[in-house]
Amino acid sequence: MKDNNIVSVVIPVYNAENYIKRCLDSALNQTYSNLEIILIDDGSTDNSWGILKDYQNKYPNVIKIFKQENMGVSKTRNKGIQIATGKYLMFMDNDDYLEKEYIEKFVCEIVKNDYDVVIGGFQRPNSEGKIVEKVILDTSFEYSKFKIVAAWAKIYKLDYIKNNGITFLDSNIGEDIYFTIQAVLMTNKIKIIDYVGYNWFYNELSVSNTAHKNLHNNLQFDYLLDELYTKLHGANYCDNEYVEYYFIKLIVWFMLYSTKGVEYSLILSTLKKFFDWLKYHFPNYKNNKLVSITSPKGEILLNRIIVWMFVKGYDYGIINLMLFIYSKLK
Repeated sequence: MKDNNIVSVVIPVYNAENYIKRCLDSALNQTYSNLEIILIDDGSTDNSWGILKDYQNKYPNVIKIFKQENMGVSKTRNKGIQIATGKYLMFMDNDDYLEKEYIEKFVCEIVKNDYDVVIGGFQRPNSEGKIVEKVILDTSFEYSKFKIVAAWAKIYKLDYIKNNGITFLDSNIGEDIYFTIQAVLMTNKIKIIDYVGYNWFYNELSVSNTAHKNLHNNLQFDYLLDELYTKLHGANYCDNEYVEYYFIKLIVWFMLYSTKGVEYSLILSTLKKFFDWLKYHFPNYKNNKLVSITSPKGEILLNRIIVWMFVKGYDYGIINLMLFIYSKLK
């Protein structure tokens, strides 16, 4: 594809010496070549910086490298947004990789009708190359734009992101959520495609797969809820039934994510705390038509059932029993 529009690909790098070459090779070997690849080493203690320097020496017109003390992925991505000079913006994680035509597919779509955002699906290969999960978005459902909260598997018009002040939240949970929900809400010029070209590597040995975070890890979920609600409410998006449903689902997800193996009394107090938050900010959340076994269309059936059970069963203590059992799991 011949196109003069530069695509800025932002990749935070942290102790990625085992995977960063695969990541970079997949970005450099794209069928779309008008790229700037922005690599920010976020205080790595391994040989990541040495690898980045080698790649910059080999591809000086494409690769830009930066080194900083450890600041976390949110601040690093925000720095990447400010550095980017392209018309379009994409993100990658340093252990993931792309199919060869990935960027070209997204550029073709976003230039077609001058969209602000184009959203696609992803797949999860493991260390043996086996696909353990694949998410293909249904282009006919409104909910599909909320389904993947990661910043990757999307392309954005850079001016749209900057002009709307869309950033990542400096938090230890949900930083992608804060960015992505804003990005898909603050424009009607959005396209959902059923293409899958992003490989979200399933690393069986990574921290995310071996150490489960729970309520004892000082997770900043309160901060995420408050900051996201404040940003969306200020822009008059909180009357949207999909936004309300998303906050409901977010709280349900957090309860399941953070309570396994935690003492039951703490689970109950946390459950009450966040459902009180929900009732205060969305007084009619129980009447949301999307809270149903058959809705929202495009959502996984199991997720629909779980959200419905939480909302319908909270007042009657049914969820308490489920969480009691869940708390005993290791």
